[in-house]
Amino acid sequence: MIDTVNASQQDKARFLRVFAFIGAVTSFFMSITSYLDGYTLLSSMLVVAVGVFASPFIIKNRDHTIAILMLYTLYAIMCFLIVSGGNHGTGPLWLFIASPVTFFIRGLKRGAIDLIVLACVISTLFYYTDKLGYYSYPSHYFPTRVMLCFSILCILGAFYEYYRNKYSRELIAQLKINKKLARTDAMTGLSNRRYATECMQSRCFAEGAVFLLIDVDNFKQVNDTYGHQVGDEVLIFIANIFKKVCTDEDINSRWGGEEFLIVIPKGHELRARNVADEIHTQLANNTFKSGKHSFNVSLSIGLYQRTLVDSIDQCLNIADKRLYKAKSQGKNQTVAEPDLAKHEPA
Repeated sequence: MIDTVNASQQDKARFLRVFAFIGAVTSFFMSITSYLDGYTLLSSMLVVAVGVFASPFIIKNRDHTIAILMLYTLYAIMCFLIVSGGNHGTGPLWLFIASPVTFFIRGLKRGAIDLIVLACVISTLFYYTDKLGYYSYPSHYFPTRVMLCFSILCILGAFYEYYRNKYSRELIAQLKINKKLARTDAMTGLSNRRYATECMQSRCFAEGAVFLLIDVDNFKQVNDTYGHQVGDEVLIFIANIFKKVCTDEDINSRWGGEEFLIVIPKGHELRARNVADEIHTQLANNTFKSGKHSFNVSLSIGLYQRTLVDSIDQCLNIADKRLYKAKSQGKNQTVAEPDLAKHEPA
């Protein structure tokens, strides 16, 4: 099935099987009724239709092809019912189920084309049925009104499908925005702590991943001297540097306040120290400016590479210890020495 926006693939597959079940059961009982009433050819066609409608339960992973086959089988039965009149002349009434089924299976554009072609074929059959000696309807009013009702139903169905698709696209777009907002720190545009924590559960950040816990040097002094607005601008300035240095594979997040966390996935361990060095270089070469204020910003970084036995909390704990060692050693540096005791008290 194609060109439907508001339903997931699971919903489409479910609808296909519901439609197939209803079609198979209805065709089966109608074939028996038609046979008992003496409509042998109609009964035979309905038996074939039962097989077509039952195919989704037998053939797997061919939903698109089966949906098209079922739809055009329905069209063929409709055409035969127009020519033969169906059971006691009631055959054309089944035409009204074609519109909703067509739009769901074929979508708006292809469905509209299919229904226009079907309407032209049905109108022609209505016109020539009596002239060719097939079923004779009591009055021309009946086929005329059937086609009028069918056309109105198709138009209403097309409008419904159009607005359904429109609002579905808007809803999907809004959901994507909401999803992004839920994952993103509003100020810096980096991942927020919750989303970063979710990402760290991935196997990409297991043994070999490198944790860089980062803190802005003298940030309280910046806020006290220049105000919190400038302090926010400093955080945005730093975040923009991180975006330049990191790749899409990295976790690049605001961990809280003036603290950031970058996690380099396993397989890229050699790049981790280069990322830390590049951050220091970028900050040294780019002066922060805000209005009349201009000054250099520096960071302290604690770096730790995850081992097989480490939990995420242990990695963060060790990176945090190395961060504060960087602070105590004069700030504006990265501490990554491997000799810190992993299980020393926090």
